[in-house]
This record gives sequence, structure tokens and C-alpha cells, in this order.
Amino acid sequence: MARKKRSKPQPPDKLMAALGRRGPNRVLRGDLGIVGTRGEVYTPASGERLPTIAFGHGWLTSTERYRDLCQHLASWGIVVAVPAGQSGVFASDDAMAAQLRSALSIVTRVSLGFGEITVDPTRIGLAGHGFGASAAVLAASDGVLHGQPQPAVRGVAAIFPAPTTGLLLPAARRLGVPGLVVSSIGELDTVDGNALPLARAWGADADSAGAVLRTPPGATSKGLLEHRGIGSLWGSNGADKKTHRAVRALMTGFFLHTLNEDPEYAAFADPDTVLGKVPAVDPDDPPEVQDRISKLLGAKERKRRRAGTPVPSGLPNAVVPDTIE
Repeated sequence: MARKKRSKPQPPDKLMAALGRRGPNRVLRGDLGIVGTRGEVYTPASGERLPTIAFGHGWLTSTERYRDLCQHLASWGIVVAVPAGQSGVFASDDAMAAQLRSALSIVTRVSLGFGEITVDPTRIGLAGHGFGASAAVLAASDGVLHGQPQPAVRGVAAIFPAPTTGLLLPAARRLGVPGLVVSSIGELDTVDGNALPLARAWGADADSAGAVLRTPPGATSKGLLEHRGIGSLWGSNGADKKTHRAVRALMTGFFLHTLNEDPEYAAFADPDTVLGKVPAVDPDDPPEVQDRISKLLGAKERKRRRAGTPVPSGLPNAVVPDTIE
């Protein structure tokens, strides 16, 4: 009997283009409130032992501003739980980290959808945007947070991470899992962004592959946020298209590789691979970002070098979706 030919792996630019588009699964959206915590959960319409992530929202930002991003991940087979706590001015990064841990604990213990969708507790990850990105790093690190033990995650994605407290970088140094850090060139190390120091610290004190730092051209932290307006009538989510497309593809490929151990997407965790137009930045040799005056005087920028809460008792046994999208 002739062996079936193995399909040739797609080049990175083709993978980026494919993963930037909606996946093959229909998506269900449900309310985490019926199992004891505020927030939402997005799942493929069917599946057993699916991979899952908990996603942390940005500071003073609602979970609704990430709806299309979460739906996109779910369309590629990844369950996404988005807790809605810590939305005030005095939000706590470690409290949000505990809520991310709790959300993972919940979705791995109950049936989802109409009772037929289950999550694999060995294939879990964490992600977040801005303030939520830093909370995701804390959630992945060791120690007990507000009664929540450390989850055995396989990967963490920090999307345009923001500085929070002095707990963050020491926690990042102890991380023993691969990471994806996404930022823009102008937000690598600022008052509002700490992607560069975070990537440098990642796994420094642990046996870890560290984090891949990627800078999609033209992407910004604010550009990721969705907002509903008249454009919603023809499918627009109000976010910057370049930012959204790049982040969708980067997160999807990274988690398909780290959670599913799918070798087809290994490039998304490889610091030596350029993904389409998205390079990986060497944290020890970052690009120089010039101010406007330097540019007006004719100075040339140096070229970038590519771098070689406990689950409540008496929970119902299913999270029933309120919409099918």
C-alpha cells in the first residue's frame, strides 16, 4: 500500500496570511457569570479536549473591545475565557492574574456550549493586552495568588504589555514557558509600554526558551481596541486593520504551536524567523528609535538585526452560549 504523501509545510508569509483570516469553526459566545465569575467565554461550536487560553483586558477597558479577536481565536479551535474583573482606576495586576487563573480552572472543569464541548486541562495558555498582558505574566509565574495556585500553562502571549508593579519583571524572570511579546518599535520601552525589558527578563532565571519579541509594522497598542459604530453595519470592528490582522495571526499561530504542539506553526515561536513582514527583534540589540528632530536633521536610523479565585461549589455542568456567531 502506497504511503500518503505528507503535504509540504507552508512558508511563514503564507501562514501569516492564512491565520489572519477567519478559521473553519463556527463560534459560540457564552456568559461566565452563570458559573460564578463575570466575563465571557468563546468556543468553537463543537469539539472535545480543546486547547484554551484566559485573556486579560487592558486598563480601563471592557472585554467587549476584544470580541472579534476572541472570536477569531475560537474560529481556529481555541477556547478563550475573558474574565471581566479589575476594570476600575485602581485595578490590581495580581488580582487580575488570580482571576485569569480562576477562569482557566473553571473552563477546564465544566462542559461548555450545550454541554458537548470540553477543554483539555493539559493544553492551556494565558494572554493579555496592556495591563492584562502583565497580569498574564504574573498568572503564569510561580506562587499562590489570592488563593489560586499556579496553572501548568504551555505558553503566554503579552500583547503590547504595559508596566504595572515591581512584581512583574521578577515574575517574568522565573517563567519556564515560551512567550510571545508583541509591540511596536515606538512602544518598546516607554511610560506606557515595557515590551523590551519584559522580553529581556523572560525566563532568565529558569530553564526556558524565553520570549520572541515581534514588532508588526504600523501596529499600535490602541489600534488593537475594537469599538462599535456605524461601521459595524458592514462588518467593521473599529480597530486598526493592520494591528488587528497581525495580532490575530501571531497569537493564533503561537498558540496552535505551543498548546497543540503542531510543528506546522513552529515558526511563530522561532526568533530567527520573519513572519511575512513581521520581524523578530533581538532584545539585546533593539533598533534605535529616533525622535522627530533627529530625522529632520537627516540622521539615519540603524538597521534592525534579526535575532538569531477558587471555583465555586455547586457549579452547573455547562456554560450555555447566548449567541452563535
